[in-house]
Formats: sequence, structure tokens, C-alpha cells
Amino acid sequence: MPATSAENLLLLSRNPVFSAAKSVWGYEIQATSGTAPGQGDIDVGSAVISGDYVGLKTILARNKKMLLAYSAEQLAHLVPRALPPHCSVILVTPACQQDPALLPALQLMASEGHTVALEWNQRVTPSAPALDVASMLCLAAPEMAADPILLDVLVRCADPAAGGTAKVCLVRGVATRCELENLLTLGITLFQGRFFKTAEIIPGRKLSSHQNSRLQLLRVIEGDDPDLDALARTIQSDVTLSYRLLTYLNSPAFGFMRKIDSIRQAITLLGWINVRNWLRAVLLADMTQGELQGELLHLSLWRGRFLERLVAKNDYWDFRPDEMFLIGMFSLLDAILGVPMAEALACLPLTEAQKKALADTGPTEYAPLLYLMAAFEDSDKAAQDRAMQELSLDPDAARRLHIEAGAWATAILEVGGKE
Repeated sequence: MPATSAENLLLLSRNPVFSAAKSVWGYEIQATSGTAPGQGDIDVGSAVISGDYVGLKTILARNKKMLLAYSAEQLAHLVPRALPPHCSVILVTPACQQDPALLPALQLMASEGHTVALEWNQRVTPSAPALDVASMLCLAAPEMAADPILLDVLVRCADPAAGGTAKVCLVRGVATRCELENLLTLGITLFQGRFFKTAEIIPGRKLSSHQNSRLQLLRVIEGDDPDLDALARTIQSDVTLSYRLLTYLNSPAFGFMRKIDSIRQAITLLGWINVRNWLRAVLLADMTQGELQGELLHLSLWRGRFLERLVAKNDYWDFRPDEMFLIGMFSLLDAILGVPMAEALACLPLTEAQKKALADTGPTEYAPLLYLMAAFEDSDKAAQDRAMQELSLDPDAARRLHIEAGAWATAILEVGGKE
């Protein structure tokens, strides 16, 4: 698979920001605490601008917003200007909001088209000099949206007579559809959180023939003892798959000395395990439709890679790495396809215990790992610490594995998939 060697790259994760219609408005690019001493979110802007974030090209090509935090020094030196204004959202921390010396820099960048966003702090933001230049407020949790002080600020800023600027609000940590609907009644328009992972089952919906064919091919490649010659012929007979695989392997990411011109040669040179991982990503990508499903695909691969690497690094468990990759990869299949999980899994070569874990129909031996995975995705440090203690994991190592897995998912989709 493509290497993701830049150290900064491994410290960054992308978190999608959705509109009420579940279209992708943009991404918040963050560092994860505990991955590197002394390196925090204020270094993310420079890391992205310097080209150390593998997903930058895709985000710019899709004209999506990038919400990035900067230090006071970076703001004073106008570092955000290195990004195109139409995609740049400058997140100003509470500490920077209070610094009147930064106001001219923020005003200049706002006048050039950059979006200035303030991290909401009840004690700081309402009287911050930066409030007038900001067009966006970021809230850490849904309950903050009902804060009377926030509501007063929003009303005051929206009053043309007072010369204010109406603010768009982004709320993080939205967990359920009910929370989403409550926030909509308050006029909130942008959201982050695990609500987007919830499957929306469409009654009567059937899988298309194309989706069924991709599921059948997934079943074939997951066999315990695949016939590589037969698989090579199957892939070769699919013009789209053949073209994408050969284009992928002949890209500069691999640097093979000679051109790869056959599927069997590709399997031989790259190895079946690596080809299978690529095929998994591509076959899932082929079943997705729309931006939301694209984000679910990215998260599915992130989950699979994280669980695979976690088990590989802690081999005192009886779980096989490839087994855990499958569980992570298929964990959002119902949300991707819009059908019940049981129907989505029906033709896949999984054990009853694996299907039970994926359908969440009762406790299984996989539960502690799935709980840890969810804790990472929810940025719930207390839950992470509990899970890692129960699993006897090194916290820093596990956190790094999670971010590395996210970088891998972004890289495989950007280089060889559907990003």
C-alpha cells in the first residue's frame, strides 16, 4: 500500500462537517492528543500548509472547507493566507480571541475571503475583540446550543441596526437524529458527530445488480484459500477494475522499475494480501453513492485498518488481523447500502459471532475492541482510558495506531480508490 511516512501526517485526522441535508460542508483537521509530546492542534495549520497531510489534494479538488486551528504567532504572521481563501476556515481559540493585537490580521484575512471561526467559550467569546470579524462559532457539544448567553450573542450579532454580522454555528458531538432535529429548531446549520453513521433503512429497498455483483466478488476474495489464477481472470474480465488496479500500481506511489501490464503480475509483485486490501476498498467504493456514503466508506476502512493493526501489535489475543479488518470494514455496510445489516451480510463469508457483532444483536468477544473503536471516534478520552486499561494497551501506542489507520484510509482512497 502507499507509504505515509511524513511524521506530521500521522498526527492528523479529518472529521467531516455536515449540513442538515448530510452533505459534506468541509473537514476539521485535527491533531490527536497523546500522539506526540508538545504537539497540539495549533500545529495542524502549518502541517497541512507544508503538504504533510495526504488528504489535502482531495479536499481542495472537491472545493470543501478546511477548519484549522492556528497559534497566535501563526495568525500574526498571516500563515492561513497560504491556503485558498474559499476553502480556508480559521479556527481562533479562546486564548487568541482575547488578543486585540491579532484583530488586524483577522480582519485582513476575512476581507480576503477567509472564514474566521471562534471556538465558543461562554466566559471569553461574548466580549472578545474577534467576535465582530468572525462569521462562525464552533460549539463543543449539543447542549451548548441552548446556552442563553450564546442565544443572546446570536440575536445581537444578527441585528443589522447594531452593525453585527450573523453567525453560522457548528455543533460537534451530535450523536442521534433527535439531537440533530432539536438543533435544527435552534437554527443550527452545521454538525459533527456519530449521527451520520446511523443507518437509514429505506423500506422496500433492494440492492442493485451492480451492488450485488460487488458483494459476490467480496465473498470470493475473502475465501480462506483463494485460487489466485481464477481471481486474476475474474478481475481481468472486469474492465473497470483492471484499469484502476493497473493505473494504481503504475503510479509513482510504488515506483516499480518496469510497467505492470497484467493482473497476475500485479498480484505476484504486490502480494495477494495487499491486492486484496485494495480490492476491498475499491469494491466498497463502487457500492457507495453520494458524499455521505463516501465518508462512511472512509470510516469503514479506518476502522478496519485500526482493528487489524491493533490485533497485529498485540498478538496475545486469539483474533486474526485479517478477521478484525473485515469486522471494521463491514461495520457500516448497512448505512452505506441503506438495507438492514442482516441482509447486507447475508452473502459474505463471516462466522455467526462476527455477524452478531456487526448486527449488534448481543454481547460478543469482540465487544471490548469495538467499544475502544467507538471511544476514539467520539473523542471520549475517559472511555478510551477505561477501554485501554481493560485491554492492557499502551495508550500512546494505541492512539498512534488509530491516527495511522486514518492516514492509511485517506491514502488508499486518494491514490487508488474513489476519493
